[in-house]
Amino acid sequence: MSRTKLAAIALAALLAVTGVAAAAPGNAPADAGSNDGAVGQAGPPSELPDPVPDFVGDIHDQISSFIDGNVENLGEAVSGIAGGDAGDGADDGTDDAADA
Repeated sequence: MSRTKLAAIALAALLAVTGVAAAAPGNAPADAGSNDGAVGQAGPPSELPDPVPDFVGDIHDQISSFIDGNVENLGEAVSGIAGGDAGDGADDGTDDAADA
């Protein structure tokens, strides 16, 4: 056999061994099952946290109604719930320096 054939055979054997080693699971534990214990725990919580204002729940209800097809204009529905009150941090167009 010539050197070229021996080099090709050696390279093929090296590639085969490397491929098998790369496909081996390595340090995976023998009892590593799927995440069966996490079934039903995916997604956001169904309850809103306490510090959320009451109108946030109403906004969520309007969004659900929009998805169901019961509300035609989501923007108007949400503005009707959350709009109208400028709040403490809103800019009312007046100069804050004049208020001092």
